[in-house]
Amino acid sequence: MAIPTVIAILLIPQKHPEWAVDSMFAHSFRASKTFTTLVVSFAVFTDILIQNLVVPILPYILRTRVGLNDENDIQRWTSILLAAFGAVLMIGCHLFPSRRHPFLLGLVLLFLSTLFFALATTVWALLAARILQGFSTAIVHTIGYTLLTEVVGKEHLGKAIGYTSMALSTGLLIGPVLGGLLYEYCGYFQVFLPAFGLITIELMLRCMMVEMEKKQPDPVVPPSPQLPATAGRPSQIRPGDKHSSTTDSDPLLPHPPKSKARQASTYKILLTSPRFVVAITSLFVLNVIANGFDSTLAPFAQDAFDMRPSRVATLFLALAIPMLLAPLSGWLADRYGPRFPVMAGLAVAVPALVVLSSVSKTTTAPLIKMIMILAFVGLAFALAMGPLGVEAILAVHEIEERSSPDEFGTKGLLAQAIGLQNTVIAGGGLLGPLYAGFVRLAVGWEGLEMLNAGLCIAIFALGLLTVKGRRVDERQSEETVV
Repeated sequence: MAIPTVIAILLIPQKHPEWAVDSMFAHSFRASKTFTTLVVSFAVFTDILIQNLVVPILPYILRTRVGLNDENDIQRWTSILLAAFGAVLMIGCHLFPSRRHPFLLGLVLLFLSTLFFALATTVWALLAARILQGFSTAIVHTIGYTLLTEVVGKEHLGKAIGYTSMALSTGLLIGPVLGGLLYEYCGYFQVFLPAFGLITIELMLRCMMVEMEKKQPDPVVPPSPQLPATAGRPSQIRPGDKHSSTTDSDPLLPHPPKSKARQASTYKILLTSPRFVVAITSLFVLNVIANGFDSTLAPFAQDAFDMRPSRVATLFLALAIPMLLAPLSGWLADRYGPRFPVMAGLAVAVPALVVLSSVSKTTTAPLIKMIMILAFVGLAFALAMGPLGVEAILAVHEIEERSSPDEFGTKGLLAQAIGLQNTVIAGGGLLGPLYAGFVRLAVGWEGLEMLNAGLCIAIFALGLLTVKGRRVDERQSEETVV
Protein backbone atom coordinates (compact mmCIF):
# COMPACT_ATOMS: atom_id res chain seq x y z
CA MET A 1 0.00 0.00 0.00
CA ALA A 2 2.93 2.37 0.59
CA ILE A 3 4.00 2.65 -3.06
CA PRO A 4 0.54 3.54 -4.47
CA THR A 5 0.11 6.10 -1.65
CA VAL A 6 3.40 7.82 -2.46
CA ILE A 7 2.56 7.84 -6.17
CA ALA A 8 -0.89 9.30 -5.46
CA ILE A 9 0.67 12.09 -3.40
CA LEU A 10 3.09 12.88 -6.21
CA LEU A 11 0.52 12.75 -9.00
CA ILE A 12 -2.60 14.33 -7.48
CA PRO A 13 -2.65 18.06 -6.60
CA GLN A 14 -3.29 18.43 -2.90
CA LYS A 15 -6.04 20.70 -1.51
CA HIS A 16 -4.94 20.72 2.11
CA PRO A 17 -2.78 23.76 3.01
CA GLU A 18 -0.51 21.74 5.26
CA TRP A 19 0.40 19.59 2.24
CA ALA A 20 1.18 22.57 0.00
CA VAL A 21 4.92 22.54 0.68
CA ASP A 22 5.11 18.79 0.09
CA SER A 23 3.11 19.15 -3.12
CA MET A 24 5.40 21.93 -4.38
CA PHE A 25 8.44 19.82 -3.54
CA ALA A 26 6.92 16.80 -5.31
CA HIS A 27 6.19 18.85 -8.45
CA SER A 28 9.69 20.34 -8.40
CA PHE A 29 11.31 16.93 -7.98
CA ARG A 30 9.23 15.41 -10.80
CA ALA A 31 10.50 18.17 -13.13
CA SER A 32 14.09 17.98 -11.89
CA LYS A 33 17.19 16.89 -13.79
CA THR A 34 17.67 14.02 -11.33
CA PHE A 35 14.19 12.57 -11.83
CA THR A 36 14.34 13.00 -15.63
CA THR A 37 17.67 11.16 -15.68
CA LEU A 38 16.14 8.41 -13.53
CA VAL A 39 13.13 8.02 -15.85
CA VAL A 40 15.17 7.92 -19.06
CA SER A 41 17.77 5.55 -17.55
CA PHE A 42 15.06 3.20 -16.30
CA ALA A 43 13.38 3.34 -19.73
CA VAL A 44 16.66 2.38 -21.42
CA PHE A 45 17.26 -0.42 -18.90
CA THR A 46 13.74 -1.82 -19.33
CA ASP A 47 13.81 -1.64 -23.12
CA ILE A 48 17.23 -3.29 -23.49
CA LEU A 49 16.52 -5.99 -20.90
CA ILE A 50 13.22 -6.98 -22.56
CA GLN A 51 14.84 -6.84 -26.00
CA ASN A 52 17.51 -9.32 -24.86
CA LEU A 53 15.29 -11.65 -22.82
CA VAL A 54 14.45 -13.67 -25.93
CA VAL A 55 17.85 -13.67 -27.65
CA PRO A 56 19.25 -16.89 -26.07
CA ILE A 57 15.91 -18.73 -26.21
CA LEU A 58 14.77 -17.73 -29.70
CA PRO A 59 15.86 -21.05 -31.31
CA TYR A 60 13.99 -22.95 -28.60
CA ILE A 61 10.88 -20.81 -29.20
CA LEU A 62 11.02 -21.57 -32.93
CA ARG A 63 11.38 -25.28 -32.22
CA THR A 64 8.89 -25.80 -29.40
CA ARG A 65 6.32 -23.02 -29.90
CA VAL A 66 6.31 -22.57 -33.66
CA GLY A 67 7.10 -26.15 -34.59
CA LEU A 68 10.19 -25.72 -36.80
CA ASN A 69 12.36 -28.82 -36.79
CA ASP A 70 14.87 -28.20 -39.56
CA GLU A 71 18.07 -26.55 -38.25
CA ASN A 72 18.41 -24.46 -41.40
CA ASP A 73 14.89 -23.06 -40.94
CA ILE A 74 15.62 -22.25 -37.29
CA GLN A 75 18.84 -20.43 -38.22
CA ARG A 76 17.16 -18.59 -41.09
CA TRP A 77 14.23 -17.32 -39.01
CA THR A 78 16.47 -16.44 -36.05
CA SER A 79 18.47 -14.18 -38.38
CA ILE A 80 15.35 -12.64 -39.95
CA LEU A 81 13.71 -11.90 -36.60
CA LEU A 82 16.82 -10.23 -35.20
CA ALA A 83 17.49 -8.28 -38.41
CA ALA A 84 13.89 -7.03 -38.51
CA PHE A 85 14.53 -5.27 -35.22
CA GLY A 86 17.57 -3.47 -36.68
CA ALA A 87 15.69 -2.44 -39.81
CA VAL A 88 12.78 -0.95 -37.86
CA LEU A 89 15.23 0.78 -35.51
CA MET A 90 16.88 2.55 -38.47
CA ILE A 91 13.49 3.74 -39.76
CA GLY A 92 11.94 4.59 -36.40
CA CYS A 93 14.78 6.89 -35.30
CA HIS A 94 13.57 9.48 -37.85
CA LEU A 95 9.81 9.30 -37.26
CA PHE A 96 9.03 10.66 -33.81
CA PRO A 97 9.06 14.17 -32.33
CA SER A 98 10.57 14.72 -28.92
CA ARG A 99 7.71 15.10 -26.46
CA ARG A 100 6.05 12.98 -23.77
CA HIS A 101 3.10 11.52 -25.68
CA PRO A 102 5.32 9.68 -28.19
CA PHE A 103 7.45 8.67 -25.19
CA LEU A 104 4.36 7.01 -23.70
CA LEU A 105 3.61 5.52 -27.12
CA GLY A 106 6.94 3.72 -26.87
CA LEU A 107 5.78 2.14 -23.63
CA VAL A 108 2.52 0.98 -25.25
CA LEU A 109 4.48 -0.58 -28.13
CA LEU A 110 6.83 -2.28 -25.67
CA PHE A 111 3.85 -3.77 -23.81
CA LEU A 112 2.27 -5.00 -27.07
CA SER A 113 5.53 -6.52 -28.31
CA THR A 114 6.02 -8.35 -25.00
CA LEU A 115 2.42 -9.63 -25.11
CA PHE A 116 2.89 -10.81 -28.71
CA PHE A 117 6.03 -12.69 -27.71
CA ALA A 118 4.31 -14.29 -24.72
CA LEU A 119 1.36 -15.54 -26.81
CA ALA A 120 3.05 -16.17 -30.19
CA THR A 121 2.77 -19.57 -31.85
CA THR A 122 3.71 -18.54 -35.42
CA VAL A 123 6.75 -16.88 -36.97
CA TRP A 124 4.53 -14.02 -38.16
CA ALA A 125 3.45 -13.21 -34.61
CA LEU A 126 7.11 -13.27 -33.54
CA LEU A 127 7.99 -11.00 -36.46
CA ALA A 128 5.24 -8.55 -35.48
CA ALA A 129 6.53 -8.58 -31.89
CA ARG A 130 10.06 -7.85 -33.04
CA ILE A 131 8.89 -4.98 -35.28
CA LEU A 132 6.96 -3.38 -32.42
CA GLN A 133 10.02 -3.83 -30.23
CA GLY A 134 12.15 -2.01 -32.81
CA PHE A 135 9.81 0.99 -32.84
CA SER A 136 9.78 1.05 -29.04
CA THR A 137 13.56 1.11 -28.88
CA ALA A 138 13.68 3.84 -31.54
CA ILE A 139 11.41 6.01 -29.40
CA VAL A 140 13.42 5.44 -26.22
CA HIS A 141 16.74 6.14 -27.91
CA THR A 142 15.62 9.29 -29.75
CA ILE A 143 12.94 10.95 -27.64
CA GLY A 144 14.46 9.79 -24.36
CA TYR A 145 17.92 11.16 -25.09
CA THR A 146 16.53 14.35 -26.63
CA LEU A 147 14.38 14.93 -23.54
CA LEU A 148 17.40 14.27 -21.34
CA THR A 149 19.45 16.80 -23.30
CA GLU A 150 16.71 19.44 -23.06
CA VAL A 151 16.26 19.09 -19.30
CA VAL A 152 19.79 18.36 -18.07
CA GLY A 153 21.70 20.85 -20.22
CA LYS A 154 25.19 20.53 -21.56
CA GLU A 155 26.88 21.29 -18.21
CA HIS A 156 25.65 17.97 -16.74
CA LEU A 157 25.08 15.98 -19.92
CA GLY A 158 28.19 13.84 -19.61
CA LYS A 159 27.18 12.58 -16.16
CA ALA A 160 23.59 11.92 -17.30
CA ILE A 161 24.74 9.97 -20.35
CA GLY A 162 27.01 7.98 -18.04
CA TYR A 163 23.98 6.85 -16.00
CA THR A 164 22.04 5.86 -19.13
CA SER A 165 25.10 3.98 -20.42
CA MET A 166 25.28 2.06 -17.15
CA ALA A 167 21.56 1.26 -17.43
CA LEU A 168 22.05 0.02 -21.01
CA SER A 169 24.98 -2.22 -20.07
CA THR A 170 23.12 -3.61 -17.04
CA GLY A 171 20.06 -4.46 -19.13
CA LEU A 172 22.15 -6.15 -21.77
CA LEU A 173 23.99 -8.23 -19.17
CA ILE A 174 20.93 -9.29 -17.17
CA GLY A 175 18.49 -9.85 -20.07
CA PRO A 176 19.94 -12.99 -21.70
CA VAL A 177 20.80 -14.66 -18.37
CA LEU A 178 17.37 -13.97 -16.88
CA GLY A 179 15.62 -15.18 -20.04
CA GLY A 180 17.61 -18.41 -20.19
CA LEU A 181 17.16 -19.24 -16.51
CA LEU A 182 13.43 -18.50 -16.42
CA TYR A 183 12.78 -20.47 -19.60
CA GLU A 184 14.62 -23.54 -18.35
CA TYR A 185 13.40 -23.64 -14.75
CA CYS A 186 10.01 -21.84 -14.80
CA GLY A 187 8.53 -22.12 -18.29
CA TYR A 188 7.93 -20.03 -21.38
CA PHE A 189 5.30 -17.53 -20.23
CA GLN A 190 7.16 -16.91 -16.95
CA VAL A 191 10.04 -15.44 -19.00
CA PHE A 192 7.89 -12.38 -19.64
CA LEU A 193 6.51 -11.80 -16.13
CA PRO A 194 9.49 -9.60 -15.07
CA ALA A 195 9.00 -7.65 -18.31
CA PHE A 196 5.38 -6.83 -17.46
CA GLY A 197 6.46 -5.80 -13.96
CA LEU A 198 9.14 -3.45 -15.31
CA ILE A 199 6.67 -1.96 -17.80
CA THR A 200 4.25 -1.22 -14.94
CA ILE A 201 6.96 0.60 -12.95
CA GLU A 202 8.05 2.48 -16.05
CA LEU A 203 4.46 3.59 -16.70
CA MET A 204 4.28 5.04 -13.20
CA LEU A 205 7.57 6.88 -13.61
CA ARG A 206 6.66 8.31 -17.01
CA CYS A 207 3.29 9.56 -15.75
CA MET A 208 4.97 11.18 -12.76
CA MET A 209 7.50 13.05 -14.89
CA VAL A 210 6.74 16.75 -15.47
CA GLU A 211 8.24 18.35 -18.57
CA MET A 212 9.54 21.90 -18.46
CA GLU A 213 9.70 24.43 -21.27
CA LYS A 214 11.37 23.00 -24.33
CA LYS A 215 14.99 24.09 -24.91
CA GLN A 216 17.08 23.65 -27.99
CA PRO A 217 19.27 20.62 -27.37
CA ASP A 218 22.88 20.21 -28.36
CA PRO A 219 23.66 17.20 -30.53
CA VAL A 220 24.19 14.02 -28.56
CA VAL A 221 25.17 10.54 -29.62
CA PRO A 222 23.21 8.05 -27.50
CA PRO A 223 24.77 4.69 -26.61
CA SER A 224 23.99 1.99 -29.13
CA PRO A 225 21.05 -0.23 -28.22
CA GLN A 226 22.70 -3.04 -29.93
CA LEU A 227 26.00 -3.28 -28.11
CA PRO A 228 27.37 -2.11 -24.78
CA ALA A 229 30.82 -1.49 -26.25
CA THR A 230 29.43 1.79 -27.58
CA ALA A 231 27.91 2.75 -24.26
CA GLY A 232 29.55 5.84 -22.89
CA ARG A 233 31.95 6.02 -25.81
CA PRO A 234 34.06 9.19 -25.85
CA SER A 235 32.70 10.20 -29.25
CA GLN A 236 29.68 11.70 -27.51
CA ILE A 237 29.54 15.49 -27.47
CA ARG A 238 30.41 16.32 -23.89
CA PRO A 239 30.98 19.48 -21.90
CA GLY A 240 34.40 20.90 -22.56
CA ASP A 241 34.64 19.65 -26.12
CA LYS A 242 35.91 22.40 -28.34
CA HIS A 243 32.83 21.97 -30.54
CA SER A 244 30.30 21.95 -27.74
CA SER A 245 30.09 25.66 -26.97
CA THR A 246 30.32 29.06 -28.59
CA THR A 247 33.77 30.64 -28.93
CA ASP A 248 34.98 34.15 -29.71
CA SER A 249 35.46 33.20 -33.34
CA ASP A 250 31.80 32.28 -33.83
CA PRO A 251 29.60 34.88 -35.57
CA LEU A 252 27.01 36.77 -33.52
CA LEU A 253 24.23 35.88 -35.94
CA PRO A 254 23.33 32.23 -36.61
CA HIS A 255 24.45 30.61 -39.83
CA PRO A 256 21.73 30.25 -42.46
CA PRO A 257 20.38 26.73 -43.02
CA LYS A 258 22.46 24.66 -45.38
CA SER A 259 20.99 23.87 -48.75
CA LYS A 260 20.70 20.30 -49.96
CA ALA A 261 23.61 20.92 -52.32
CA ARG A 262 25.80 22.15 -49.47
CA GLN A 263 24.74 19.20 -47.30
CA ALA A 264 25.68 16.81 -50.11
CA SER A 265 29.00 18.62 -50.39
CA THR A 266 29.56 18.06 -46.66
CA TYR A 267 28.97 14.33 -47.06
CA LYS A 268 31.37 14.30 -50.00
CA ILE A 269 34.07 15.96 -47.88
CA LEU A 270 33.60 13.39 -45.11
CA LEU A 271 33.56 10.40 -47.46
CA THR A 272 36.71 11.54 -49.25
CA SER A 273 38.66 11.62 -45.98
CA PRO A 274 40.55 8.28 -45.74
CA ARG A 275 40.83 8.62 -41.97
CA PHE A 276 37.08 9.11 -41.49
CA VAL A 277 36.09 6.42 -44.00
CA VAL A 278 38.39 3.82 -42.43
CA ALA A 279 37.08 4.67 -38.94
CA ILE A 280 33.38 4.28 -39.77
CA THR A 281 34.03 1.27 -42.04
CA SER A 282 35.89 -0.48 -39.21
CA LEU A 283 33.12 0.45 -36.80
CA PHE A 284 30.55 -1.00 -39.21
CA VAL A 285 32.49 -4.26 -39.65
CA LEU A 286 32.86 -4.77 -35.89
CA ASN A 287 29.16 -4.01 -35.32
CA VAL A 288 28.22 -6.55 -38.00
CA ILE A 289 30.41 -9.21 -36.36
CA ALA A 290 29.15 -8.42 -32.86
CA ASN A 291 25.47 -8.45 -33.83
CA GLY A 292 26.04 -11.63 -35.80
CA PHE A 293 26.55 -13.52 -32.55
CA ASP A 294 22.93 -12.78 -31.59
CA SER A 295 21.65 -14.85 -34.50
CA THR A 296 24.22 -17.67 -34.54
CA LEU A 297 25.55 -18.34 -31.05
CA ALA A 298 22.38 -19.90 -29.59
CA PRO A 299 21.50 -22.00 -32.70
CA PHE A 300 25.09 -23.29 -32.93
CA ALA A 301 25.26 -24.18 -29.23
CA GLN A 302 21.93 -25.98 -29.39
CA ASP A 303 22.72 -27.79 -32.64
CA ALA A 304 26.30 -28.81 -31.83
CA PHE A 305 26.11 -29.53 -28.10
CA ASP A 306 22.37 -29.61 -27.26
CA MET A 307 23.00 -26.92 -24.63
CA ARG A 308 20.25 -25.95 -22.23
CA PRO A 309 18.98 -22.34 -22.39
CA SER A 310 20.68 -21.40 -19.11
CA ARG A 311 24.07 -22.48 -20.46
CA VAL A 312 23.50 -20.60 -23.69
CA ALA A 313 22.76 -17.53 -21.58
CA THR A 314 26.18 -17.83 -19.91
CA LEU A 315 27.81 -17.66 -23.36
CA PHE A 316 26.15 -14.29 -23.99
CA LEU A 317 27.19 -13.19 -20.51
CA ALA A 318 30.82 -14.12 -21.25
CA LEU A 319 30.67 -12.02 -24.43
CA ALA A 320 29.06 -9.01 -22.71
CA ILE A 321 30.91 -8.70 -19.38
CA PRO A 322 34.26 -7.56 -20.89
CA MET A 323 32.41 -4.79 -22.68
CA LEU A 324 32.03 -3.04 -19.31
CA LEU A 325 35.69 -2.08 -19.87
CA ALA A 326 34.61 0.23 -22.71
CA PRO A 327 35.07 3.37 -20.52
CA LEU A 328 38.70 2.29 -19.94
CA SER A 329 39.32 2.09 -23.68
CA GLY A 330 37.78 5.55 -24.01
CA TRP A 331 40.20 6.85 -21.38
CA LEU A 332 43.11 5.29 -23.29
CA ALA A 333 41.90 6.93 -26.49
CA ASP A 334 41.65 10.32 -24.75
CA ARG A 335 45.09 10.03 -23.21
CA TYR A 336 47.15 8.28 -25.90
CA GLY A 337 45.00 8.54 -29.01
CA PRO A 338 42.77 5.88 -30.63
CA ARG A 339 45.58 3.96 -32.33
CA PHE A 340 46.73 1.91 -29.33
CA PRO A 341 43.32 0.58 -28.11
CA VAL A 342 42.03 0.02 -31.67
CA MET A 343 45.09 -1.93 -32.79
CA ALA A 344 45.21 -3.86 -29.48
CA GLY A 345 41.54 -4.79 -29.78
CA LEU A 346 41.89 -6.04 -33.35
CA ALA A 347 45.08 -7.93 -32.43
CA VAL A 348 43.09 -9.77 -29.74
CA ALA A 349 40.07 -10.34 -32.00
CA VAL A 350 41.89 -12.19 -34.79
CA PRO A 351 43.35 -15.12 -32.79
CA ALA A 352 40.22 -15.32 -30.60
CA LEU A 353 37.97 -15.72 -33.65
CA VAL A 354 40.35 -18.25 -35.23
CA VAL A 355 40.28 -20.36 -32.06
CA LEU A 356 36.50 -19.96 -31.84
CA SER A 357 36.19 -21.37 -35.36
CA SER A 358 37.82 -24.61 -34.19
CA VAL A 359 35.00 -25.35 -31.71
CA SER A 360 32.92 -28.22 -33.11
CA LYS A 361 30.75 -31.14 -32.08
CA THR A 362 33.85 -33.12 -31.14
CA THR A 363 35.17 -30.45 -28.76
CA THR A 364 35.48 -31.58 -25.14
CA ALA A 365 34.17 -29.28 -22.38
CA PRO A 366 32.69 -26.93 -24.99
CA LEU A 367 30.97 -24.65 -22.49
CA ILE A 368 34.14 -23.75 -20.61
CA LYS A 369 36.17 -23.30 -23.79
CA MET A 370 33.56 -21.13 -25.47
CA ILE A 371 33.16 -18.96 -22.35
CA MET A 372 36.91 -18.30 -22.29
CA ILE A 373 37.13 -17.56 -26.02
CA LEU A 374 34.05 -15.35 -26.08
CA ALA A 375 35.43 -13.35 -23.16
CA PHE A 376 38.46 -12.47 -25.32
CA VAL A 377 36.18 -11.58 -28.23
CA GLY A 378 34.17 -9.28 -25.94
CA LEU A 379 37.43 -7.71 -24.71
CA ALA A 380 38.44 -7.05 -28.30
CA PHE A 381 35.14 -5.29 -29.01
CA ALA A 382 35.48 -3.23 -25.81
CA LEU A 383 38.98 -2.09 -26.72
CA ALA A 384 38.34 -1.20 -30.36
CA MET A 385 34.80 0.05 -30.88
CA GLY A 386 34.68 3.12 -28.62
CA PRO A 387 38.06 4.48 -29.81
CA LEU A 388 36.97 4.01 -33.43
CA GLY A 389 34.14 6.46 -32.67
CA VAL A 390 36.74 8.84 -31.24
CA GLU A 391 38.87 8.41 -34.36
CA ALA A 392 35.94 9.39 -36.57
CA ILE A 393 35.37 12.59 -34.56
CA LEU A 394 39.10 13.42 -34.58
CA ALA A 395 39.06 12.99 -38.35
CA VAL A 396 36.30 15.62 -38.50
CA HIS A 397 38.36 17.97 -36.32
CA GLU A 398 41.29 17.46 -38.67
CA ILE A 399 39.16 18.42 -41.68
CA GLU A 400 37.84 21.51 -39.89
CA GLU A 401 41.35 22.63 -38.95
CA ARG A 402 42.30 22.63 -42.64
CA SER A 403 39.19 24.61 -43.57
CA SER A 404 38.07 28.19 -43.04
CA PRO A 405 36.23 28.77 -39.71
CA ASP A 406 32.83 29.49 -41.29
CA GLU A 407 32.94 26.97 -44.12
CA PHE A 408 30.61 24.43 -42.47
CA GLY A 409 28.72 26.61 -39.98
CA THR A 410 28.39 25.88 -36.29
CA LYS A 411 28.64 22.08 -35.77
CA GLY A 412 27.65 21.51 -39.40
CA LEU A 413 30.31 18.98 -40.34
CA LEU A 414 30.24 17.34 -36.93
CA ALA A 415 26.47 16.86 -37.06
CA GLN A 416 26.73 15.08 -40.43
CA ALA A 417 29.55 12.90 -39.10
CA ILE A 418 27.50 11.90 -36.05
CA GLY A 419 24.57 11.07 -38.34
CA LEU A 420 26.76 8.81 -40.46
CA GLN A 421 28.17 7.16 -37.35
CA ASN A 422 24.69 6.41 -35.99
CA THR A 423 23.65 5.02 -39.38
CA VAL A 424 26.68 2.73 -39.38
CA ILE A 425 25.83 1.41 -35.90
CA ALA A 426 22.18 0.82 -36.82
CA GLY A 427 23.26 -0.78 -40.11
CA GLY A 428 25.36 -3.26 -38.18
CA GLY A 429 22.28 -4.22 -36.17
CA LEU A 430 20.39 -4.83 -39.41
CA LEU A 431 23.00 -6.65 -41.48
CA GLY A 432 24.87 -8.49 -38.71
CA PRO A 433 22.22 -11.13 -37.93
CA LEU A 434 21.49 -11.70 -41.65
CA TYR A 435 25.15 -11.92 -42.63
CA ALA A 436 26.12 -14.31 -39.83
CA GLY A 437 23.04 -16.50 -40.12
CA PHE A 438 23.18 -17.06 -43.86
CA VAL A 439 26.98 -17.42 -43.95
CA ARG A 440 26.72 -20.11 -41.26
CA LEU A 441 24.11 -21.91 -43.36
CA ALA A 442 26.39 -21.72 -46.40
CA VAL A 443 29.84 -22.55 -44.96
CA GLY A 444 29.22 -23.58 -41.35
CA TRP A 445 30.39 -22.20 -38.02
CA GLU A 446 34.09 -22.66 -38.81
CA GLY A 447 33.80 -20.80 -42.11
CA LEU A 448 31.85 -17.95 -40.49
CA GLU A 449 34.40 -17.32 -37.74
CA MET A 450 37.35 -17.60 -40.13
CA LEU A 451 35.66 -15.02 -42.36
CA ASN A 452 35.16 -12.76 -39.31
CA ALA A 453 38.85 -13.13 -38.48
CA GLY A 454 39.71 -12.21 -42.08
CA LEU A 455 37.56 -9.08 -41.86
CA CYS A 456 39.38 -8.06 -38.66
CA ILE A 457 42.74 -8.56 -40.40
CA ALA A 458 41.58 -6.33 -43.24
CA ILE A 459 40.52 -3.45 -40.98
CA PHE A 460 43.68 -3.94 -38.90
CA ALA A 461 45.75 -3.35 -42.04
CA LEU A 462 43.70 -0.27 -42.94
CA GLY A 463 44.00 1.01 -39.39
CA LEU A 464 47.78 0.80 -39.52
CA LEU A 465 47.67 3.27 -42.40
CA THR A 466 45.16 5.81 -41.07
CA VAL A 467 44.37 5.49 -37.34
CA LYS A 468 46.49 7.98 -35.43
CA GLY A 469 47.92 8.11 -31.95
CA ARG A 470 48.60 11.11 -29.78
CA ARG A 471 51.14 11.70 -27.06
CA VAL A 472 50.14 12.94 -23.62
CA ASP A 473 52.17 16.15 -24.04
CA GLU A 474 50.36 16.90 -27.32
CA ARG A 475 47.00 16.46 -25.62
CA GLN A 476 48.03 18.75 -22.77
CA SER A 477 49.22 21.33 -25.28
CA GLU A 478 45.83 21.23 -27.04
CA GLU A 479 44.00 21.68 -23.73
CA THR A 480 46.22 24.66 -22.86
CA VAL A 481 45.42 26.32 -26.19
CA VAL A 482 41.69 25.72 -25.71
